[in-house]
Amino acid sequence: MFNVVKSTVKTLMLDEQILEPAYQLYLQARSPGIPAISLQKLANLTGESCLSCRNAIVAANRVGRFPDCELHP
Repeated sequence: MFNVVKSTVKTLMLDEQILEPAYQLYLQARSPGIPAISLQKLANLTGESCLSCRNAIVAANRVGRFPDCELHP
């Protein structure tokens, strides 16, 4: 029960300002191989730093979002 609550809270705490544009880039990069997200392009879209974008995507990946995704500078 605690794990369900913990994963729900973590999902709610994710930075949607970064993750929504990241998801759009993820969908555009969908190909037969592993999709790649450009952190620089995401930073330009959101106005956040590359590190903040990277951390948001990694946190989302830990709760099951952005599976099999590569991050590029």
